[in-house]
Amino acid sequence: MLTELDVRQAVEFESREHPVLSVYLNVDPHRRSPEKYKLALRNLMAQATEALEEDRQRLQRFIELGYNWQGRGLVVFSCAPEEFWWAHSLPVPVEDLVFVSHRPYVHPLAELLDTYQRTGVIHVDQVGARLYLFHLGYLEAVEGYLGEEVRTHRAGGWASSRYQRHEAETARQNLQDAAELAEQFFRDYRVNRLILVGTEPNVARFRELLSHRLRSMVIGTFSVDANAGPKEIQEKAVELAHEQAQAAGQALADQVITLAHKGGNAVLGLPQVLHAVQSGRAQHVVLLQGFSQPAFRDRHTGFVFLSEQEAGEGTELEALPDAVDSVLRRALLQGIGVTVLREHPELEKHGKIGALTRY
Repeated sequence: MLTELDVRQAVEFESREHPVLSVYLNVDPHRRSPEKYKLALRNLMAQATEALEEDRQRLQRFIELGYNWQGRGLVVFSCAPEEFWWAHSLPVPVEDLVFVSHRPYVHPLAELLDTYQRTGVIHVDQVGARLYLFHLGYLEAVEGYLGEEVRTHRAGGWASSRYQRHEAETARQNLQDAAELAEQFFRDYRVNRLILVGTEPNVARFRELLSHRLRSMVIGTFSVDANAGPKEIQEKAVELAHEQAQAAGQALADQVITLAHKGGNAVLGLPQVLHAVQSGRAQHVVLLQGFSQPAFRDRHTGFVFLSEQEAGEGTELEALPDAVDSVLRRALLQGIGVTVLREHPELEKHGKIGALTRY
């Protein structure tokens, strides 16, 4: 499972003397056989003319001998002279991409982190609940609760209504106990989104028992029976998370544009967003998928400029392949939110990138 430490290691690494090979490869077995994605990898390597031969061979050996043949996406960063190797298989597909620079190319990784950010999944039934952490497409069961079994009594007569009241109260108490467990668990794990899973009646009852804070974090629900396994839940949760991330991103982009036009705490366009991120003012960055722009970086301070004129005389500059990648890298390091959208016509008109700011 890809952890926050793994992400930080990728974001923080830099080699001043040697190039870093970054590869994103779609290994989705529903779309490609191993032969096909190996061919795709060879095509990517043919494009990476600036990569070191040692890194090329290292990656080829990994695919042939070390890859575990699991997952739907593969991300690899390699810089052999610096003994840096970062390889992770993901349960979600990625688009094929190769990039060679002095740092790992984290632009697509930031998009994955946004879409499949840390989410809690609660599978509820009348007996209890199973609590999962869902992160970057992985689903990991980390807590569970089992209450008193609810038996359905079919007896008639005067005792029937008493049995039914007892059953209803038992089921309600089980869900109440599960809701209290969920409150503490998701506070401890700093979850910011929730998906509720189960039969429609149980999910509806459980949702009403949650605190206002947790109810406001619910991004969606879907129906499964009590015996549904993690694989079934994971597949449906991936689809729901992707849909909800795009919907929330559209609303966020609308908000950024409206605030910027009113002179509020928002900026539009790469120059303004870059300045907001580098000065610590940015709170959440929203951009269009695939947006990139070359730039320059001060060799001594690391400050990024969009032109040599902007940097001024006397500044020792180096070419930077993608200033947007630098924005995303700094955002990940500073804990700034990032949202990547497939399309947004208004944001397209206003520079393809914007940000909410703290002031």
